[in-house]
Amino acid sequence: MKTYHPKVVYVDTNVLLRFLLRDNSTQLKAAESLFKKAKERKIKLVVTQAVIFEINFVLKRVYSLPKEDIIPQFESLFSTPYFIIQDNETFNQALKLYKNSNNSLADCFLLTETKIEEAELFTFDKKLQKLT
Repeated sequence: MKTYHPKVVYVDTNVLLRFLLRDNSTQLKAAESLFKKAKERKIKLVVTQAVIFEINFVLKRVYSLPKEDIIPQFESLFSTPYFIIQDNETFNQALKLYKNSNNSLADCFLLTETKIEEAELFTFDKKLQKLT
């Protein structure tokens, strides 16, 4: 008997942005259709680290959203069972740190990763040094 392995699809930043922002109805429908396939386990959706950081950058810099509006979006994304988030646990922990600090999501991720790996962080960033 042959085992079924769903097709793996990597999701680009723009797909998730259209879903989060709901600013293009055609692309939103296409994204929702893709997500429905994942929910039905017809495909596996992968979201990479780079996409997460790019979403954060675009929402903050292009759309001028405060992190208080961005964090719930990420919490929802990270808890969606049909998304495979690269380094999901690290992102969840980093998001808690990000919520309670003035550091960037990237710095919070880096610090979280070093703690998980029981590694040392070497930085010249004074804000990040204070966080450690």
